[in-house]
Amino acid sequence: MEITQLDDQELLNEISRRFQEKRASIHEMEFMTKKLLEFNEKAKEAEEVKTYFLSLIKNEFNNPMTVLLNLVKKIGGENDPSKASRIATMMHKELMYLDFSLKNIFAASEIEYGQNANSYVRVRPEEIAYEAISYLEPMIEEKLLRTEVESSVKTMVIDAQKFYLILLNLLSNGCEFSHPSTTLSISFSKDDEGYEMRVANTGEGIKEENTKQIFNRFYKYSTGKTRPSQGLGLGLSVVKELCELMEGTIDYFEEEGRTVFIARFPEKCEKDLSISHGLGSDEFFDSEFVHSLMEF
Repeated sequence: MEITQLDDQELLNEISRRFQEKRASIHEMEFMTKKLLEFNEKAKEAEEVKTYFLSLIKNEFNNPMTVLLNLVKKIGGENDPSKASRIATMMHKELMYLDFSLKNIFAASEIEYGQNANSYVRVRPEEIAYEAISYLEPMIEEKLLRTEVESSVKTMVIDAQKFYLILLNLLSNGCEFSHPSTTLSISFSKDDEGYEMRVANTGEGIKEENTKQIFNRFYKYSTGKTRPSQGLGLGLSVVKELCELMEGTIDYFEEEGRTVFIARFPEKCEKDLSISHGLGSDEFFDSEFVHSLMEF
């Protein structure tokens, strides 16, 4: 449309239209610029996290590996059985820390890349608790901690490996922040909404300024008084993500000097059981259930 052919009102309308188009273009450019800046900031943060993670992994693995190599050398030339036994105990502790770190790294990586399908089986939660306690024995003995397990739940249908790693991390966290010679307690219960697991420790608790960050990746809360090791800062983030993958939740509260973590999981039906997972391939299969399936 030629402007010379417009009367005054049409000219004003045309100018107004073009201004609106211009304004819309500017708003679109501002929006795209904002998104670009946000993307660049996230890319920068991702690069920083990657660099920090690699540094963390290097230190976390190099230290126990160095200790283990030196201990192996000492065992080879040791004639004192009692000293060899002490060295073997130290090796067990270092290997446990290393294996535990790897479990969390693999879990975090699988979550990151979407390799996190649930595989539901029937388990006895009390047995998994004792298995986790046995695994973390070096940490528990180091602080002279006592353990208590209570369960009103005989069996439950859940992804056993995810459930086990959740419990390991909550217990490990309890070990790290407990006062020496106190009690770690684990309990399992069921209500109309599903299953509940509680892991409680007696320690210094979680300060208010740290409450929002404790479930973040690589966040390491340490007062320097109760925690003997640094770790990767992955444990509670892995707990949160695994709970959510199983449609569950994780929370905590403080009561009378104790920190209590509560994990809740919805009740699953028999149809959710993962038969294709393979009988005998999961160490936490309920033995009676497996036996009944084999008879069937």
